[in-house]
Amino acid sequence: MRRIWVSLIVTLLAALSLVEPQQATKTFRWHIAFQPQSGGLLSLFRHPEIEAPRLTGMAVYTDWGILRPERYEVVGSQNERNPKVTERKNNGVHLVSVEGQLKDKQGQPCGLSYRVVHRVDADALTLDISLSAERSFPSMNGFLAAVLNFAGANEWFARTQKGWVFAEIAEDKRVFQSAQMPFPATDGASTLGVANSKTGLALRVTLNKVEPEDGLDNVIIHANPNGTGGIFFAWCDGITVRRMEAGDNWRLSLKVQILTLDNLLSGTE
Repeated sequence: MRRIWVSLIVTLLAALSLVEPQQATKTFRWHIAFQPQSGGLLSLFRHPEIEAPRLTGMAVYTDWGILRPERYEVVGSQNERNPKVTERKNNGVHLVSVEGQLKDKQGQPCGLSYRVVHRVDADALTLDISLSAERSFPSMNGFLAAVLNFAGANEWFARTQKGWVFAEIAEDKRVFQSAQMPFPATDGASTLGVANSKTGLALRVTLNKVEPEDGLDNVIIHANPNGTGGIFFAWCDGITVRRMEAGDNWRLSLKVQILTLDNLLSGTE
């Protein structure tokens, strides 16, 4: 078991058909990094050469209503300074498991803990996210989410019940909310992400599983015209009053890929 390391960089080969006419499939390497200073979670997922959309960090956190009603205070994985980290490789698959507690800026735990298993292979990054209650939370009404921060995008997209939606990022706001534009009911069809139209590359996130099945209030893309923002998987967004008993677990499974817009729309990998 490896505890804290300065920075873990993972480099993998992955196949990608670039959007250049009459060109054969090329290969590129992406970079993935983890930093223990902010909870040990993913801090970078990017293409090393092309200006494609990239992930610039990850957190599991609450900032309003859950712990102290009507009071804004960020409590989350970003304040965990001593996460438990384990790493192993097996047949081309790299697994990094990170465990910690949601804490305030003073390093005090709040009674919620997280575990994220990062599975990296040549095709995708898979994130298995678990939130556990260490005590009872009888009335959870506020905001509580796992967020993937991104940069390098000028468009956003989502697959909804009415079909694919693409739009330019023109304002600093929530540009997409599944509570307003629901995903299709088909398994594996909960797909959204951001793109760079200049390079023809997209960062796609697929929500593969939610436990319990009604465990998410909302899935959100909050974007800024400078190309940055976050994709939020919100257990609580002020829509539903939830409760957790001591020992309860809420889980998410996400698949993250960098691929061409052509492959995105054709449904290929």
